[in-house]
Amino acid sequence: MIVDSMTHEEVYQELAKEREAVTTWWRHQLEDNRRRALKCTNFPFRIWKEYTSPRKNHYLFFSRVFDKHMKRILTGVVVVRYTSDGLTVYTTWLGGQKLISPMVLTPHMWKRYAERVKVDKHGIDLIKHYFLNNPHGKDSDNQRVVGRSVRWNGEDHLSCCVTEGVLLGQEFDKYYLVRTFITYDMTTGIQQAEFEDKRTKILSDREMYERAKMFYQK
Repeated sequence: MIVDSMTHEEVYQELAKEREAVTTWWRHQLEDNRRRALKCTNFPFRIWKEYTSPRKNHYLFFSRVFDKHMKRILTGVVVVRYTSDGLTVYTTWLGGQKLISPMVLTPHMWKRYAERVKVDKHGIDLIKHYFLNNPHGKDSDNQRVVGRSVRWNGEDHLSCCVTEGVLLGQEFDKYYLVRTFITYDMTTGIQQAEFEDKRTKILSDREMYERAKMFYQK
């Protein structure tokens, strides 16, 4: 079980211990959706589901299914850590796709995200809102990688563009630590020029994504 005293590296070590069991559980859930996929005429469609593991860790699964036979599925796994400062979220992935490094989203990032996109949600509801509106990953249609260095509040950050704005943080050996969130309107000068092309691509993806049928499951 994830506890307050763990470092981020220790959290990922904890998650690795139950990866096989969690993956097996998720495959069973996908089987339950196979009949729906066969009837679906609009792709990709989305699935999300919550799960508490035998080790008492709280998972959220966000999947995009790209074809009727469910041969192309991109699944992001979100693990929630409860601390006195708020919620810290750890991302990991299922499947063999070549994806961006796992992300650690800090309580400060969640506070700034809610403030700057004006979302009146908190806790798990805020997390679900973010990931359903800002799909992460990297595939042939969705190139969103940790990229340019950005100067923000007197510090250098690596940026990562998502639908609603830009994540800013530092990249470590095995994960990308997201410290804050800014909207595209908050970028200035060179930043605007650097992010404009990526923003256009992401918004184009977003239109396709919004047209997709969504399966909303507890």
